[in-house]
Amino acid sequence: KGTKSSKRLLKRLSGREKRYQTWVNHNISKRIVECAYSANQAIALEDLTGIRERTNQQLRSKTERRRSNSWAFYQLRMFIDYKAAAKGVPVVLVNPAYTSQTCHRCLHIHPEKGKSYRSGKTFKCGYCGWKGDADLNGANNIKRLGGVVTRLESASLLSCSLLDRVTG
Repeated sequence: KGTKSSKRLLKRLSGREKRYQTWVNHNISKRIVECAYSANQAIALEDLTGIRERTNQQLRSKTERRRSNSWAFYQLRMFIDYKAAAKGVPVVLVNPAYTSQTCHRCLHIHPEKGKSYRSGKTFKCGYCGWKGDADLNGANNIKRLGGVVTRLESASLLSCSLLDRVTG
């Protein structure tokens, strides 16, 4: 209603929400770094710089805008960075381009520009036939890209086998 007491309540609740979000990000980052440290692995994250500007240009509902704009992914990344540095765990930032549109199994991307094998939460490759969760597929692609950077492996791990079958 815009009264003094309602404004005070909103201010108090927003502080509570911010503290809770910080607590959640702290615990998530701690678990990620501990897992990577104990397995002697690196951490690969999408470089989400400028994501708010890109996503806010799309038509979305007020609820969707609020959900994405209140997401504290930068805070989570900073927590992971400093905790990983303290433990000596490398952190690799991966370009997010095509990570959710590429099949993690055969590295195939839809041949028609503007089309994708991803449909909502599902990914079904039209080349090798793999079907599964789209977020899992994207995470596997980020993992592969991070592995290539940290181990300095051959870039051939990032090429689609389609050309090998055509020429072979």
